[in-house]
Amino acid sequence: MGLFDAKVALVTGAGGGLGRAYALMLASEGAKVVVNDLGGSRDGAGAGASMADAVVAEIRELGGEAVANYGSVADAASAQSMVDAALESFGRIDIVINNAGILRDKTLVKLEEELWDLVVDVHMKGTYLVTQAAVIAMQKSGHGGRIINTSSYAGLKGNFGQANYGAAKAGIAGFTRVVALETRKFGITVNAIAPLAKTRMTEDIAMIPDELEPGHIAPLVLWLASEAAAEVTGRVFGAHGSHYFEYRTEITPGVDLGQERWDIAKIGERFEEITQPAWEAKQAGGGADASGGDPPVRALFQALPSAFKAEKAKGWAAKIVFEVKGTGSFSLAVGEGQAVFSDGAIDGPDGKVTFDSADTLLQLAAGKLAAEQAFMAGKISANNMGVLMSFSKYFDLAAAGRVAAGGAAPAQAASAPGASGGASDALNAAASEPDGLNLAAVGKRFKHPAAFIRAEDIVAYAEATEDHNARYLDVQREGGVVASPIFAVKPLFAVLGEALVDKELNADLLRLVHGEQEMRFFKPLKPWDLVAPRGEIASIEEKSSGHLINVRQWLMVDGEVACEATSGLFVKKPRDGSREAAAAAATASSAGARMEAPLDERQMVYEESQVVAADQPLRYAQASGDHNPIHVDPDVARAAGLGDCILHGLCTMAFATKTFVNGVLAGDSTRLARIAVRFAKPVYPGKTLTTRVWKLSETHYGFETSNDDGVLVLSNGVVELNA
Repeated sequence: MGLFDAKVALVTGAGGGLGRAYALMLASEGAKVVVNDLGGSRDGAGAGASMADAVVAEIRELGGEAVANYGSVADAASAQSMVDAALESFGRIDIVINNAGILRDKTLVKLEEELWDLVVDVHMKGTYLVTQAAVIAMQKSGHGGRIINTSSYAGLKGNFGQANYGAAKAGIAGFTRVVALETRKFGITVNAIAPLAKTRMTEDIAMIPDELEPGHIAPLVLWLASEAAAEVTGRVFGAHGSHYFEYRTEITPGVDLGQERWDIAKIGERFEEITQPAWEAKQAGGGADASGGDPPVRALFQALPSAFKAEKAKGWAAKIVFEVKGTGSFSLAVGEGQAVFSDGAIDGPDGKVTFDSADTLLQLAAGKLAAEQAFMAGKISANNMGVLMSFSKYFDLAAAGRVAAGGAAPAQAASAPGASGGASDALNAAASEPDGLNLAAVGKRFKHPAAFIRAEDIVAYAEATEDHNARYLDVQREGGVVASPIFAVKPLFAVLGEALVDKELNADLLRLVHGEQEMRFFKPLKPWDLVAPRGEIASIEEKSSGHLINVRQWLMVDGEVACEATSGLFVKKPRDGSREAAAAAATASSAGARMEAPLDERQMVYEESQVVAADQPLRYAQASGDHNPIHVDPDVARAAGLGDCILHGLCTMAFATKTFVNGVLAGDSTRLARIAVRFAKPVYPGKTLTTRVWKLSETHYGFETSNDDGVLVLSNGVVELNA
């Protein structure tokens, strides 16, 4: 007995790929199948019977029943003929899988109306025509039915260069939800999937791996077509190989002014509240207020006095305001061995600690989120790092979380170092002075799940680094875009960050500066490359004023290394001056130092200047994924001993690389084999940077970058070219 014995299914676009997989699996479970395929190319050109006939033959060879149909889903008469084929050949229709599709990708400004119409007709109109004909037949039969449509990530989340395809696929998701409401009373369910698989439509996207075969998607489609899914309707599911999930539409609680009218200024003032997700927002009243309203959050702060380590905090007094975005403000007043909680912001605070959401705070308390990662990602910030450090030492956040959840108040004995574990220890690791680096962490490896390189990320990185090379920006150029060389740090950042916050390594993130960077290039990164980031703590070198950690990272593409990087990160010893002192120490102590010849003795070949824009650190953070708060939060930057937010060293390196590639290599970055540099001084917005390049040999060059005060910000720069 098969799951679909006596059932009849229509599958459009079933001549290959996903449609073929659906048709074969349906037949193997006893369904009779109408195999529709126009027989054209993936862009809709041409037609023929061979593809549908081949699948019908496969089904019959396996002992199943099937008939072919060669019509276009975009034609009303042809769509009706598909349903008629089921009724005339098998007497009924129970299942429809709208799978037919074509691609005609172009960016909006180059997208002709004809290409818009072709894609929308096949996907959107085709789904409408086939579904309409099938629903009419299903209603008449009284047996109910199952309809599964095909949406896409491009329509649900957006994909560069696919305005026509994305619009159609977004429309299909909306169409699915509406028709599900209309047909439910007839026992007809309507759902959609957004699959990712290796098919005819994606065959030239080399980096969709062969493992993402259509067979991974078919079980989800068949389950939705089965009686087991009788109550599932109006929903959209994602399927990336064997990874299944659901896409959901979110409506934020927003802000209701009641009788008061909105004005433009007020919208700007309350925009964060308007857009705050429901899981962050106050449970009652919709929106934040000064006293806080989320019960779990308030309960956690109420419980903090019971988790105060009074014996350790002798003599410490402070007023602290905690802002939890989307929820409200809370305060603690500490003094004379006691901590007192109050709603709202206390007057005259010594410091303010900000959490980007209630979810961040609650996950920290539950031990589900490492505070090091939250701090580096900008989810936690403070305008007084001393207050944050003291808070982390003298309050057990995890214990307060247990009390808030109904547990017993912690005993003082539990406040011994390491006894509480969880979030308190994690927060201490992020904000307090650790015992020191663990040299035994050398050799520890890290890996991150593979992910696709996307064209829009390549373009965004080039724009954030002011690189106007058409090879990185023009998605319509012959051969498509390639990534700028330093773009590789974006996918590599995941393993670098994982290494730096590793508890076994025990690095003090507030005393860490990026001292050096070396990168080797073996093949350019392109859209749809499936990259697997890997990393390793390669070495830890002890210096007079701290330690130099070398983290090696590499990107695997098709089983080969596409790019390799080594990041030299200096951790200065405690109480040894400001962050800038750490940078100076790193510069003086890091490995590989070399003295350059005087400027007038060098064979200068190129020079270029540019101004660092005021929003450059923020734009680079967004494009690179590095949201370290010293680059985006002025309060944190000043608390770390800096005058203001500083530019990422890797952004400055990207500037210098751009100067070299465009000025020396005529824009051809594929000739780069290696680039290495030392980050000598912080770079502030508003400064003018000048990069000078000189020739050492036919394949070796040197470079340096200085600010408008003549101070070097990049030194010991070396470029090697492929021979």
